[in-house]
Amino acid sequence: MKRVLVLRAREDAARTSEKLRALGFEPVLSPVLEIVATEATIPSGEYDAVLASSAKGVECAGNISALLGMPLHAVGAKTAKAAETRGWRPDIVAGNAEAILPLLLARYAQPAHFLYLAGRDRQAALEAGLRAAGHRVTAIDVYEARAATALGEDARRALAAGDIDIALHYSRRSVEIFLALAEAVGLTPRLGGVTHLALSDDVATPLRAIALEPRVAQKPNEERLLALLRQV
Repeated sequence: MKRVLVLRAREDAARTSEKLRALGFEPVLSPVLEIVATEATIPSGEYDAVLASSAKGVECAGNISALLGMPLHAVGAKTAKAAETRGWRPDIVAGNAEAILPLLLARYAQPAHFLYLAGRDRQAALEAGLRAAGHRVTAIDVYEARAATALGEDARRALAAGDIDIALHYSRRSVEIFLALAEAVGLTPRLGGVTHLALSDDVATPLRAIALEPRVAQKPNEERLLALLRQV
C-alpha cells in the first residue's frame, strides 16, 4: 500500500485521510499549519457584497448576522458550502481568484464596496484586480495559518527511511513551511525519492525551485488532485 504524506491543517488533513483510505492509500499526517481565528471585529459600513476565498474565512468570521442580507461571492465549492451552513445563499461561485474576478467585474459595472473575509496570508490577485477596476475592498483578517515548528514524528521517520511514496501539496505557504522543516532535520535529499502532487502551478513553484518535478492537478481543487493521485 502506497504511503501518502498529507501536509494540510489538522482538520483538513483528517478529512483528506478518510478519502485516501477509501482509495486504498495509507495517509501519513504532518500538519504544517494551524488555523486560528483572529477574533477580528468586522467594521460596520456600507458594503455591496461579501467576498470569501476559503471556507475558514466564513467559519472564523464571528457574528455575521448583519451581513446575511448581502450577496456573498465565494472562491471554491467548499467555501460556498461553508457559507450555506452559516445561513448565506452564495451568489457567484468560481474555482479560483482568476476565475471569479471577471465574473465580479461583469456583475459590478459601477464602483462597489466589498467586504473580504480573508486569511492573514493570502494571494493578492483578487483584491488587486478589484481595486484596479475602481472598486473598494475592505479586507478583514478573520483567521491566520500559524506555521508548525517541526514535522510530525511519524512523517519525519517515514521520510528518513524512504517510506513515503507520494506527498500532497495544497498551498504554496504549506510547501514553503514543509521544505524549511525538512531542511532543518536534514531530510531535503530524501524528497527527490517522493512523488510530489501539487494543487496548482503556484503551489508547485517552491518545489521546482529546489529541482523537484511535481505533477500538477488539472484544476485547483482536491477532486482533481486525488484524480491525479489515482493516476500515479
